[in-house]
Amino acid sequence: MNEQISTFFEKGPIFITGHVNPDGDALGSSFCLKILLNKENIDADINFDIENKLPSNLDHLPYELITKKLQSSYETVFVFDCGNPGRLGRYEDIVLKAKNIIVIDHHINPTFGSLQIVDSDAASTTQVLYRQLLKEKYEIDKDMADCLLTGLITDTGRFQYPNTTTEVFNIASELLKQGADISSISENIYGSIEFNALKLQSEIINRIIFDEDIKFTYSTIYQKDYKKYNIDAEETDFLIDVVRLVRGADIALLLKEQVDGTFKGSLRSRNNFNVQELSAIFDGGGHKAASGFSSSSSQEDIIEIIKNEIRTKL
Repeated sequence: MNEQISTFFEKGPIFITGHVNPDGDALGSSFCLKILLNKENIDADINFDIENKLPSNLDHLPYELITKKLQSSYETVFVFDCGNPGRLGRYEDIVLKAKNIIVIDHHINPTFGSLQIVDSDAASTTQVLYRQLLKEKYEIDKDMADCLLTGLITDTGRFQYPNTTTEVFNIASELLKQGADISSISENIYGSIEFNALKLQSEIINRIIFDEDIKFTYSTIYQKDYKKYNIDAEETDFLIDVVRLVRGADIALLLKEQVDGTFKGSLRSRNNFNVQELSAIFDGGGHKAASGFSSSSSQEDIIEIIKNEIRTKL
């Protein structure tokens, strides 16, 4: 791969974004590039389609860099962790109108982009970006390293998912050498939870259903739960990992009811089961170990569709 992202640094104006309701990987990679461009004295706007607010467990990232007022159009757009323009939310049009669309990702077969820097075998988009920055001989400082490590930690599930390779550990080691603070990052992401979210966890555990025949476990969060516990939806992302804890389960699903009655689903896997294929049924995205989707179908229909698809793969 001979493409250089630096080729596009002078082709402004520049916009940086990722998928709707970005996670640690999308945010980490996007902010890393923004920090680099700032160091290079190159102007770039950065923003994301966020339904409510950014999660507090990722607020060690430089949220203050988010651009308040965007331009009407951009010549160059960098898109991170998003293989389908439909997952860009309200920024889909502004991205697709750009002359240069650089997609940096680790999902399978992105459907857009004038330049795609993609490795579907990589654990995270930050891993792909890290390689590219080294290839182009950019120095990674502490702030960039914190961003890159955040994506690596979140998309490997704290280095527990099957996508955790020797390269992942080698990159993490190099980022630590550059000053990345793995202790404070991990504490913020996984070791500090809103009190009301922790109380909600007991309800989610009580609702867990385990279908032992297909090794599938699932639970649901309803709108009434957010009201009862006075908590925002983005503070409950960690609960999918609670559902995943069931011994013997290879696939875990957490459904979250939305304000309009639709559902968002988060899927996790063990033993190399590819949950990205399950999300694809609902036009969702992600990777083998973790993926997500949205659906206007009923809770019962979503679960039955997923169960039937799992059975076809057993």
